[in-house]
Amino acid sequence: MSVIDLRHRHLSISSNKTIQTMSAETGTGAGVSARTISDYSHDHVILLLDTPDFENPPAWLSDNFQIIEGGVHAGGSSRNKLIVFSDGTYIELINWIAEPTEFFDWKGKPAGLIDFALTTPAPKSAQETIAEVDKRLTSPGTSGDSGLGIQFKQPIHGGRKRKDGKKVEWYVTKPSFDNSAPSVPRPLDQYFPTGRLDVPFFCHDVTDRLLRIPYKDSQESSSYSSLTTHPCGARGILSVDVVVPEEQFENYVKLYTAVSGALPQRISSTSSSGEDSSGVTASNRKNAAVFFPLSAPDQNAMKDVEGKVGIELRTPRDEADDAWIQSRGVGIRQVRLYAPSAAATTTSTSTTTPHQPGRGKPLASQGIGESLLLVQSV
Repeated sequence: MSVIDLRHRHLSISSNKTIQTMSAETGTGAGVSARTISDYSHDHVILLLDTPDFENPPAWLSDNFQIIEGGVHAGGSSRNKLIVFSDGTYIELINWIAEPTEFFDWKGKPAGLIDFALTTPAPKSAQETIAEVDKRLTSPGTSGDSGLGIQFKQPIHGGRKRKDGKKVEWYVTKPSFDNSAPSVPRPLDQYFPTGRLDVPFFCHDVTDRLLRIPYKDSQESSSYSSLTTHPCGARGILSVDVVVPEEQFENYVKLYTAVSGALPQRISSTSSSGEDSSGVTASNRKNAAVFFPLSAPDQNAMKDVEGKVGIELRTPRDEADDAWIQSRGVGIRQVRLYAPSAAATTTSTSTTTPHQPGRGKPLASQGIGESLLLVQSV
């Protein structure tokens, strides 16, 4: 019997793709229920760069985005730059400048997408959010972490002083991993060759969000900062794709329901014969995918795609996905940016990939840029 008992309604997403709300046995339990659209949202995405690419960003970055100079992190072993979007999210470009003395979970990761963070709107605090998540992960009558060995540590306070003298404060909450848990994909060196990062972390503002992410001049302002104006037209993070093993797909669906606070929606691709080819069952997990709808820090910037912002959890679709897991591990695979007036500059020397409704156009035909896509319409 499948662990997911599907009863659904249809929501249009594109001409050849449908999202179906899964009224599933996701195991949230009484008092710890998830929502159709979570009030959780994307906070930022971590993109690790080698020193040459950090100091002189490749064309697929520099031609498409306005990159803000950051600084050296408190521990002194890493530095950053930011790409800020009008939805209040950002891409953080990270580079190691010494042996890591912080961010140990990112140590040893190859350049490229390595992690992503969620947040919740004020006045909900980091402590309140993690209490909710922990309740969904541990309460009797729930599926919890579905045997994947996930808990969250206590929030850690961080802060810095800006050049203008203003103090910025936040909390970061990282997951902890029990690799002896029964449902953890094995062998570990095959599915997590550089360590586990198969769930997001959380980042919460203590001070005004605009002090950390200057996407507006003030919360009352109806206009966005010039720092969010990008040549490619990107407004914000539409979705983060997470790729997981077929054998553990149902377990990860339950885990992400607990972590995201959203009810999963099955993504159905229709075959050329018109038949639904997406069945999510124990015997057919090939090309399985679900979507967890999230909010946005600034809803107005993403009002055209409300209900379509979130996390896509899926099994490998092709050899490239299989190779990604083998070299980088289970976790973040692609990031889609909403760019309704997209004018991306591609570094491809061959025929460029056209925009596909809901799927997007990669910023490069190979390498790191292939994993970031611009989406004009959904």
